[in-house]
Amino acid sequence: MSNREAAAPRRWEVGIEPPTEAEQQPHRDSTQRLPRRGLLAVTCYLCLFFFALYFGAVSVLLPFLGEAFHLGAAVEGRLFPASSTGFIVGVLLFGFLSDRWGRKAVLLAGIALYTLGLLLFGLAPSFALALPASALIGGGGGAMETVASALAADLFPERRAFHLNAIQVAFGVGAAFSPYVAQFLLMRGMDWRTLYLGLAAAEVGLFLLLSVQKVPRAPHASEAVDFAALRWVLKQPVFLALCLAQGLYVGAEVGFASWLPTYFRTSLPGGMVWSGVVVTLFWIAMTIGRIGVGPLIDRIPLLRLAILLALGGVVGSALAMAWTSPWVVLCWVAWTGLCFSGIFGLILAEVGTLFPKAAGSAFGGIVASGGVGGAIVPWAVALLASTALTWRGALLLIPTATAGIVLVLFCIGRTGED
Repeated sequence: MSNREAAAPRRWEVGIEPPTEAEQQPHRDSTQRLPRRGLLAVTCYLCLFFFALYFGAVSVLLPFLGEAFHLGAAVEGRLFPASSTGFIVGVLLFGFLSDRWGRKAVLLAGIALYTLGLLLFGLAPSFALALPASALIGGGGGAMETVASALAADLFPERRAFHLNAIQVAFGVGAAFSPYVAQFLLMRGMDWRTLYLGLAAAEVGLFLLLSVQKVPRAPHASEAVDFAALRWVLKQPVFLALCLAQGLYVGAEVGFASWLPTYFRTSLPGGMVWSGVVVTLFWIAMTIGRIGVGPLIDRIPLLRLAILLALGGVVGSALAMAWTSPWVVLCWVAWTGLCFSGIFGLILAEVGTLFPKAAGSAFGGIVASGGVGGAIVPWAVALLASTALTWRGALLLIPTATAGIVLVLFCIGRTGED
């Protein structure tokens, strides 16, 4: 029995009407009614790729931002709550609107908001003005991630989990590419503001690419929000538990990747040389892992696969803090990236399988939960690092959060079996 077949009955447990006879037909009819899916899918991937360019480079940019605005690590950490607050608002609002007004219009608005945030941050004369610009970046990025994921799920209902994982592969490529390139350019004298403005220019091209495409209405669902289904979704303990798991995951991922360069520079002998490479290595491993997860999606139940990956992440992120040799730490960082690789997409795919008739809003809720974790955990790491724990002790919060993912997903699995 495949994952989709095993999970199918559970969609009726949340108050959603059983599938109609048309919905139970093979998806080839849906495929014929959705022309040019390939180009639209590439556009969805590019949305995540461009968001990841900023996301991956932040860890390298933090010291330069701190120097430009005269900040310490604890103050630099305020960028995460600012960005994540915008992210949460973006995914909730734009996810809802995409169900009501259609994916294309709302995704274009998200791209425009992201572009505006990049421009304002690149031109900000003070940190006080950079914070709201960061919130706009987060809001636009959250909108892009949520609506692009929902659009991909609409376009490929027969392979929803595969394409959601592929979108995360695109994200991983961008996040792996940007830290090394940003470090290379910054060390050769490029102003950090130029990086923000250059990415904004690239976003204009993405906006134009999407604007000239026709986005067909998904044949299996109305664009309008099904409020009855949405109310049931919000009342389901399994949905709330998945939100918690996603929050813990995103917090662990963002906290680990964002502060690794600082940890290498300040806590490892000879670590300065590798501070610009460690995040790239982490995201290369994440991308390889996501490619590897793809073939496993139809062979291993989604939750079981996510639990196994989270267990590996607990081990890797804990052992990365146990050594002082940069080479050994790099190996465990790569292992952690491999293990973290599929968790986000697998949780998102589980949500899409359980709540297909409220995909935009359900995705918005789950991604917003990730935004909460992405605000709290990295900020907490920065605060703990200023205590006697230092960076090594503070980063042990990462395996702790990842262990929480294992516990939550295990409880969901046991509840489903019962």
